Amino acid sequence: MKASKNRKIYLLLLCWLAFALLSFNFSFAAEQKRIAVLPFKINAEKDLSFLQDGIYDMLSTRLYKEGQVEVLSRASVEEAMQSVAGNSAVTEKSARSIGTNLNADFVLFGSLTVLGDNVSIDAKMIDISGGKPTMTFFDQSQDLGAVITKINLIAADINAKMFGQTTVAARQPEQPAPTQSPPQQTEKTGIHAHPEKLLKEDGFITDTRSGDADSPFVIQGADRASQQKFWKSANFRHLINGVAVGDVDGDGKIETVAITPDTVMIYRSEAGRFAKLEEFSEGGKNLTSVDVADINQNGASEIFVTSLNAGLNVLVSFVLEYDGKNFIKIKEDSPWYYRVVDTPARGRILLGQRPRMYKPFSGTIYEMRWENGDYVPGDEIKSPRNTNLLGLTVGDVMNNGQEMAVAYKPNDHIQVFDASGNVMWEGGERFGGSMLYYIMPKEIRDAKVENKLYLPMRLLVWKNTNKNESEVITVINHDATNYKTEYRYLTKTHIESLAWDGVGLGPNWKTRNISGYIQDITIGDFDNDGQDELVAALVMKEGKVILLGEPKSTIIAYELTVVEKPES
Repeated sequence: MKASKNRKIYLLLLCWLAFALLSFNFSFAAEQKRIAVLPFKINAEKDLSFLQDGIYDMLSTRLYKEGQVEVLSRASVEEAMQSVAGNSAVTEKSARSIGTNLNADFVLFGSLTVLGDNVSIDAKMIDISGGKPTMTFFDQSQDLGAVITKINLIAADINAKMFGQTTVAARQPEQPAPTQSPPQQTEKTGIHAHPEKLLKEDGFITDTRSGDADSPFVIQGADRASQQKFWKSANFRHLINGVAVGDVDGDGKIETVAITPDTVMIYRSEAGRFAKLEEFSEGGKNLTSVDVADINQNGASEIFVTSLNAGLNVLVSFVLEYDGKNFIKIKEDSPWYYRVVDTPARGRILLGQRPRMYKPFSGTIYEMRWENGDYVPGDEIKSPRNTNLLGLTVGDVMNNGQEMAVAYKPNDHIQVFDASGNVMWEGGERFGGSMLYYIMPKEIRDAKVENKLYLPMRLLVWKNTNKNESEVITVINHDATNYKTEYRYLTKTHIESLAWDGVGLGPNWKTRNISGYIQDITIGDFDNDGQDELVAALVMKEGKVILLGEPKSTIIAYELTVVEKPES
């Protein structure tokens, strides 16, 4: 009996000890660490200060781990730096003081040095408690474009050495070779299933790995089941400057038209594939925007391409149309901006604007008509001064049955105006943020260098039949410099819906932020399922500067019918 009693006591002690150890480990694991990432010092002959934000964003994203590692906000870090270091260079001593003031557990600081083709990154991670010695990280390369890779490696090294985490995704195992047996039909078969694989056979597109299980494009207010309606194309090795949808070959099916800086591409979503039908190259031009509508009423929608010359200062737009066999030009070297808008009463109409030389935000806007084999100006669309057509649309914005125009100002604020051009409302927030621009010769502005005048993005007015109200749909591209410099460095983006609340346009719904920037948006039944989709051209890597390497873009789409405003 005594031995049995001792065994019971022993077991109870073991259970208690195991519970205590588990509780201790859980408490230790649950203790969240706080990291202050200081702006990296940039040493270079050229002004590369904008890289500070990019480095901070990359490190913050890769070091953060929910419930375990918190990265302190940039604003709080900069405030603490001013109180400790002011404008002086950050040293290990001052970095430790900054971390102490922020109640941080660790402080990461460093520098990026560019000398000719040589690039080096130095970083230090300080344990404020003194429990671990200061760790140093160093890497270098002969290519500025490798900075992103090097930052990723440093972040992975920090996670491994300081927190025992592995942040680099494991390589996906190779899939077994397909057998000759017929494929089994599942619920995921179709255009919404594994979109990266749908274009695998097309050499124009790369990165054919399957997309993530979770939608990277979640609309606030949509229920969980609606996330299945998200669709993403495979990645393009080029910039996508514009996207439009419509029946361009007259067969009753909807095609998707996308443009790169020098190519028009036509795709169709059919039989579970997003397949390329045609490609039209246009060398020596910079294709800026694309629209689709059957303006000449012959049964096949024309493709209107607004284009600038090689010098980016003269309009040389053109129009393509399907002749039953091929897509041919029916208008070439046109000096007009083109924009198709979907009106509530008249359907799709074509607008045109012919700006004066070196004044891209000037010129009367007209509704264009098809007469005698050409597009000619008709009724004037009165608008405030300095309104560029590419950022204008028309619709029942106030939900009162009246057709009104809504457009960006040159500063990307949105304004609504009536048929007489009188401004009815103007917002104070910046939207849009295009990377497409018009070059102003230096002689015009009495400047030492040529100046970029950024063109506005597309605005959309969409009638939500579920709520019987119009929505103004726009994009917000976030610039690392907050648009304070001539050079834009867009890091993240989201789409936002605005609705008239009786006083002005207020927030309705928005998507979460995703990396990169959106170059264009459109609405239409792109996958021929009878429902409208919100379609966007997402640029993940611009590739115009060496840092970003090869361009990478994709087309994303979302069923608009599932979007509902969150209940209050």
